[in-house]
Amino acid sequence: MSFEKVESAVIAEARADAGKILAVARGECDELLARVREENRKALEEAIHQEEAATARETARQLGVARHDGRLEVLNAKNLVIDDIFNRVTEKLRSMNMHEYRDLLNGWIHSLSPEIGGVIRISPKDTGLFDDAFMKRINDSRTRGGTFTAVNPDGRINGGFIVQGDTYTVDFTLDRILKELRESIAGDLAKELFES
Repeated sequence: MSFEKVESAVIAEARADAGKILAVARGECDELLARVREENRKALEEAIHQEEAATARETARQLGVARHDGRLEVLNAKNLVIDDIFNRVTEKLRSMNMHEYRDLLNGWIHSLSPEIGGVIRISPKDTGLFDDAFMKRINDSRTRGGTFTAVNPDGRINGGFIVQGDTYTVDFTLDRILKELRESIAGDLAKELFES
Protein backbone atom coordinates (compact mmCIF):
# COMPACT_ATOMS: atom_id res chain seq x y z
CA MET A 1 0.00 0.00 0.00
CA SER A 2 1.40 3.27 -0.94
CA PHE A 3 1.84 6.27 1.19
CA GLU A 4 -0.93 8.14 -0.60
CA LYS A 5 -3.37 5.33 -0.09
CA VAL A 6 -2.53 5.20 3.63
CA GLU A 7 -2.84 8.92 3.80
CA SER A 8 -6.20 8.80 2.00
CA ALA A 9 -7.44 6.00 4.23
CA VAL A 10 -6.40 7.90 7.41
CA ILE A 11 -8.00 11.11 6.13
CA ALA A 12 -11.18 9.24 5.17
CA GLU A 13 -11.25 7.57 8.54
CA ALA A 14 -10.59 10.92 10.27
CA ARG A 15 -13.36 12.51 8.24
CA ALA A 16 -15.73 9.72 9.22
CA ASP A 17 -14.74 10.10 12.88
CA ALA A 18 -15.03 13.87 12.61
CA GLY A 19 -18.47 13.46 11.01
CA LYS A 20 -19.56 11.17 13.85
CA ILE A 21 -18.12 13.54 16.46
CA LEU A 22 -19.76 16.46 14.71
CA ALA A 23 -23.09 14.60 14.51
CA VAL A 24 -22.90 13.73 18.22
CA ALA A 25 -21.93 17.35 19.06
CA ARG A 26 -24.80 18.67 16.91
CA GLY A 27 -27.18 16.26 18.63
CA GLU A 28 -25.93 17.34 22.06
CA CYS A 29 -26.13 20.96 21.00
CA ASP A 30 -29.71 20.49 19.78
CA GLU A 31 -30.62 18.74 23.06
CA LEU A 32 -28.95 21.51 25.05
CA LEU A 33 -30.76 24.20 23.02
CA ALA A 34 -34.07 22.36 23.44
CA ARG A 35 -33.50 22.04 27.21
CA VAL A 36 -32.52 25.72 27.51
CA ARG A 37 -35.55 26.76 25.41
CA GLU A 38 -37.85 24.67 27.65
CA GLU A 39 -36.27 26.10 30.82
CA ASN A 40 -36.61 29.63 29.42
CA ARG A 41 -40.23 28.95 28.46
CA LYS A 42 -40.96 27.67 31.98
CA ALA A 43 -39.10 30.61 33.56
CA LEU A 44 -41.06 33.03 31.36
CA GLU A 45 -44.36 31.38 32.32
CA GLU A 46 -43.38 31.50 36.01
CA ALA A 47 -42.35 35.16 35.71
CA ILE A 48 -45.65 35.97 33.99
CA HIS A 49 -47.54 34.04 36.68
CA GLN A 50 -45.62 35.85 39.47
CA GLU A 51 -46.24 39.25 37.84
CA GLU A 52 -49.95 38.49 37.37
CA ALA A 53 -50.19 37.42 41.04
CA ALA A 54 -48.32 40.55 42.18
CA THR A 55 -50.57 42.71 39.99
CA ALA A 56 -53.68 41.00 41.40
CA ARG A 57 -52.44 41.55 44.97
CA GLU A 58 -51.65 45.22 44.28
CA THR A 59 -55.03 45.71 42.59
CA ALA A 60 -56.81 44.11 45.57
CA ARG A 61 -54.80 46.31 47.96
CA GLN A 62 -55.64 49.46 46.00
CA LEU A 63 -59.34 48.47 45.88
CA GLY A 64 -59.28 47.90 49.65
CA VAL A 65 -57.72 51.32 50.20
CA ALA A 66 -60.26 52.93 47.86
CA ARG A 67 -63.16 51.20 49.67
CA HIS A 68 -61.76 52.30 53.03
CA ASP A 69 -61.30 55.88 51.82
CA GLY A 70 -64.81 55.82 50.36
CA ARG A 71 -66.28 54.60 53.65
CA LEU A 72 -64.41 57.37 55.49
CA GLU A 73 -65.77 59.96 53.07
CA VAL A 74 -69.32 58.68 53.59
CA LEU A 75 -68.82 58.63 57.37
CA ASN A 76 -67.47 62.19 57.29
CA ALA A 77 -70.46 63.31 55.22
CA LYS A 78 -72.86 61.62 57.67
CA ASN A 79 -71.08 63.25 60.61
CA LEU A 80 -71.40 66.64 58.92
CA VAL A 81 -75.16 66.11 58.60
CA ILE A 82 -75.42 65.07 62.27
CA ASP A 83 -73.22 68.05 63.28
CA ASP A 84 -75.53 70.34 61.34
CA ILE A 85 -78.58 68.94 63.15
CA PHE A 86 -76.98 69.45 66.56
CA ASN A 87 -75.80 72.93 65.57
CA ARG A 88 -79.41 73.76 64.68
CA VAL A 89 -80.64 72.38 68.01
CA THR A 90 -77.98 74.43 69.81
CA GLU A 91 -78.98 77.54 67.87
CA LYS A 92 -82.67 76.96 68.66
CA LEU A 93 -81.89 76.58 72.37
CA ARG A 94 -79.78 79.73 72.34
CA SER A 95 -82.37 81.71 70.42
CA MET A 96 -85.26 80.90 72.80
CA ASN A 97 -87.12 83.89 74.10
CA MET A 98 -86.46 84.86 77.71
CA HIS A 99 -89.60 83.19 79.11
CA GLU A 100 -89.00 79.85 77.33
CA TYR A 101 -85.35 79.82 78.38
CA ARG A 102 -86.25 80.66 82.01
CA ASP A 103 -88.84 77.86 82.00
CA LEU A 104 -86.20 75.44 80.67
CA LEU A 105 -83.71 76.43 83.39
CA ASN A 106 -86.46 76.31 86.03
CA GLY A 107 -87.33 72.76 84.95
CA TRP A 108 -83.69 71.70 85.15
CA ILE A 109 -83.29 73.24 88.60
CA HIS A 110 -86.46 71.52 89.82
CA SER A 111 -85.20 68.19 88.47
CA LEU A 112 -82.31 68.36 90.96
CA SER A 113 -82.60 66.41 94.17
CA PRO A 114 -84.04 68.71 96.89
CA GLU A 115 -80.89 68.28 99.00
CA ILE A 116 -78.65 69.77 96.29
CA GLY A 117 -77.84 73.40 96.92
CA GLY A 118 -75.00 75.84 96.89
CA VAL A 119 -73.80 78.50 94.48
CA ILE A 120 -75.32 78.62 90.99
CA ARG A 121 -72.80 79.65 88.32
CA ILE A 122 -74.39 80.99 85.14
CA SER A 123 -73.50 82.71 81.90
CA PRO A 124 -73.01 86.47 82.34
CA LYS A 125 -75.76 87.04 79.77
CA ASP A 126 -78.24 85.14 81.99
CA THR A 127 -77.83 87.27 85.14
CA GLY A 128 -81.13 89.05 84.45
CA LEU A 129 -83.02 85.73 84.49
CA PHE A 130 -81.83 84.80 87.97
CA ASP A 131 -83.30 87.80 89.78
CA ASP A 132 -84.25 87.75 93.47
CA ALA A 133 -87.89 86.80 92.81
CA PHE A 134 -86.86 83.84 90.61
CA MET A 135 -84.36 82.61 93.21
CA LYS A 136 -86.92 83.02 96.06
CA ARG A 137 -89.49 80.89 94.16
CA ILE A 138 -86.86 78.19 93.59
CA ASN A 139 -85.55 78.19 97.17
CA ASP A 140 -89.09 78.13 98.63
CA SER A 141 -89.66 74.73 96.97
CA ARG A 142 -86.42 73.18 98.29
CA THR A 143 -85.36 71.67 101.58
CA ARG A 144 -83.24 73.68 103.94
CA GLY A 145 -79.99 71.90 102.93
CA GLY A 146 -80.79 72.26 99.23
CA THR A 147 -81.15 76.01 98.91
CA PHE A 148 -79.10 78.13 96.58
CA THR A 149 -76.98 80.68 98.39
CA ALA A 150 -75.71 82.81 95.51
CA VAL A 151 -75.75 83.28 91.76
CA ASN A 152 -72.34 84.02 90.21
CA PRO A 153 -71.65 84.84 86.55
CA ASP A 154 -69.00 82.62 84.94
CA GLY A 155 -67.64 83.58 81.51
CA ARG A 156 -66.85 79.93 80.70
CA ILE A 157 -70.56 79.07 80.67
CA ASN A 158 -72.48 79.75 77.44
CA GLY A 159 -75.89 78.71 78.72
CA GLY A 160 -77.45 76.64 81.46
CA PHE A 161 -75.82 76.53 84.88
CA ILE A 162 -73.50 74.73 87.27
CA VAL A 163 -74.38 74.13 90.92
CA GLN A 164 -71.31 74.22 93.14
CA GLY A 165 -71.84 72.58 96.52
CA ASP A 166 -69.33 71.99 99.28
CA THR A 167 -68.46 68.49 98.08
CA TYR A 168 -69.99 68.24 94.61
CA THR A 169 -70.56 69.96 91.29
CA VAL A 170 -73.66 69.48 89.16
CA ASP A 171 -73.26 70.50 85.53
CA PHE A 172 -76.41 71.56 83.68
CA THR A 173 -74.63 73.66 81.04
CA LEU A 174 -76.00 73.62 77.51
CA ASP A 175 -72.63 72.44 76.21
CA ARG A 176 -72.59 69.39 78.50
CA ILE A 177 -76.25 68.53 77.96
CA LEU A 178 -75.90 68.77 74.19
CA LYS A 179 -72.69 66.70 74.28
CA GLU A 180 -74.43 63.96 76.29
CA LEU A 181 -77.47 64.15 74.05
CA ARG A 182 -75.28 63.77 70.99
CA GLU A 183 -73.44 60.81 72.51
CA SER A 184 -76.67 59.10 73.51
CA ILE A 185 -78.72 59.58 70.34
CA ALA A 186 -76.18 60.06 67.52
CA GLY A 187 -76.24 56.33 66.67
CA ASP A 188 -80.04 56.17 66.57
CA LEU A 189 -80.18 59.42 64.62
CA ALA A 190 -77.68 58.07 62.07
CA LYS A 191 -79.77 54.89 61.66
CA GLU A 192 -82.91 56.90 61.16
CA LEU A 193 -81.27 59.29 58.68
CA PHE A 194 -79.08 56.97 56.65
CA GLU A 195 -80.41 53.42 56.72
CA SER A 196 -83.12 52.58 54.26
